[in-house]
Amino acid sequence: MNIKKNFLLFLKIAMVILVGGFILAQKAQKPRIMIMHSYHTDYPWVIQMDEGIRRIFENRQGITLRHHYMDLKNHTDDDFKRTAEATAHITIKNWKPDVLIIADDIGQQLVGMKYLNDPSIKIVFCAVNGGVDIYGYDKADNVTGIFERKPLSAIRETLLMIAQARGINSEVTGKKPKVVFVCDESGSVTAELPGLNSFDWKGLEWLEPVRVDNFDHWKEAIKKVNEYADIILVSDYREFRLPSGEKEPIKPSEIMAWTEANSKIPLLGMSLINVSDGGMISVFTSGYEQGEVAGQMAFDIVRGKKPKDIQLAYTKQFLISVRKSATDNRGLPIPAIYEAFARATENFYE
Repeated sequence: MNIKKNFLLFLKIAMVILVGGFILAQKAQKPRIMIMHSYHTDYPWVIQMDEGIRRIFENRQGITLRHHYMDLKNHTDDDFKRTAEATAHITIKNWKPDVLIIADDIGQQLVGMKYLNDPSIKIVFCAVNGGVDIYGYDKADNVTGIFERKPLSAIRETLLMIAQARGINSEVTGKKPKVVFVCDESGSVTAELPGLNSFDWKGLEWLEPVRVDNFDHWKEAIKKVNEYADIILVSDYREFRLPSGEKEPIKPSEIMAWTEANSKIPLLGMSLINVSDGGMISVFTSGYEQGEVAGQMAFDIVRGKKPKDIQLAYTKQFLISVRKSATDNRGLPIPAIYEAFARATENFYE
């Protein structure tokens, strides 16, 4: 009897071990996708991309996702950048993802380009402002992705609308509204400048962009361009070179609040955060689309598709954000369609 009981006990233990091993083996075989963000979750752009990725994978089983945030908007000093880069590579080495989704240009520079043609990992980039040849992606078989491109046609139409509301109509006066882009010296802005300068700003006079490296120079630039421009375009102002000894950036809301209060001419934003920081209107690329497209590409790859066989994608969607109090302060009427679109996408501020 004891022999029989022992045998049955042995069978039960063996079955548990077998089932447990099978479950562990199944988990180990699950495709792993790591989402490597250059910034952090306090940045609305990141939140939108994560939501876009979630939409792709929320009802799909058998895939393991992991997010990693390098937080390089809040920390721009070289020491932090080196630490963030090293931590990212250690995380990748330890977790061993099958596919690495990398968001924004600095992530490609610090992380993505280190894995060119690596047979053990596939790369999907998103939110890249310029080209990918500087990262070597154009010569890699394990890379695909989606570019971030500003919706310049929609931005031009909005600039013309603002100019007309201020009584500046080239068809009547013969003078084109003068537009100047004031920006920081971040890598993302550097990448998008060629596209801005080469775009056909029909009906507008595109002036030489003004780049600054700190908040004091930003203030000087805003006051100066007020003397010769009709409208200011803004995009990024979160990576100013800070005074010696300071590592934390100036609050973006402080920068935009000062700018709205001190600029005599209106501003149009080209980034998601401009209006949330206190700006008047912004027309910007959809982070949801960036995340959804990148997520779908990653899903296709883990299902067996090769990155080189997935066509590179470009921005097709854009969003509009409006702050009513800021438009009222400048006496600028906002078309009902702008307000409706902003409200529908939760980008309307009273």
